[in-house]
Amino acid sequence: MKPSESESVPSSFFDETYRQSTDPWGYTSSFYETSKFRTTIRSLPKVRFKNAFEIGCAIGVLTEKLAPQCDRLLSVDYSEVGLEEARKRCKNLPQVRFEQMQIPQQFPTEQFDFILFSEVGYYLTKEDLQKTQEKIINQLLPGGYLLMVHFRYPVESFLLNGETVHDTFVENSASSLKHLGDPRKKFLMLDLARHHKRYRMDLFERL
Repeated sequence: MKPSESESVPSSFFDETYRQSTDPWGYTSSFYETSKFRTTIRSLPKVRFKNAFEIGCAIGVLTEKLAPQCDRLLSVDYSEVGLEEARKRCKNLPQVRFEQMQIPQQFPTEQFDFILFSEVGYYLTKEDLQKTQEKIINQLLPGGYLLMVHFRYPVESFLLNGETVHDTFVENSASSLKHLGDPRKKFLMLDLARHHKRYRMDLFERL
């Protein structure tokens, strides 16, 4: 169902989606998703982060892969139903904290040396996306990194598409974020990996 374009997609949408299936987007079974997660980890700009922040952790599949490279990791999601699965999956990872958080209305006050903003931005209105951008910049330490990953194409439940989400950050943050481009280009022949073309990846460094 197409959500209202006047407000960001609410937590109730995600709660109901998770009640219908514990893994509605195939994070554990889809080749596209599992490959994307592997590539996301491979694209990290450092091998270790002191304090990382994951926006939109869903059921914690990517969280579990990211956690070993973090001294501390705060992972948040709109849906408490999804977070229940994430907590179970990551119960043996003491460096991970999970919180239910409605971004951008709620946002951590601590600062981070790495923020992952993956497959979330297109559920926001343009106004909320811009607020999220401002808060990410405010909480990202100088020299810290922002990695963005989003599906490129329109979907019925999206308010925006991934290109719009990434272009918003590239165009509106030049004074605060250095755009480092697509980190996959260092190790991946994009023209030989068709499924990698379906999503966009951009890396930024806080000035």
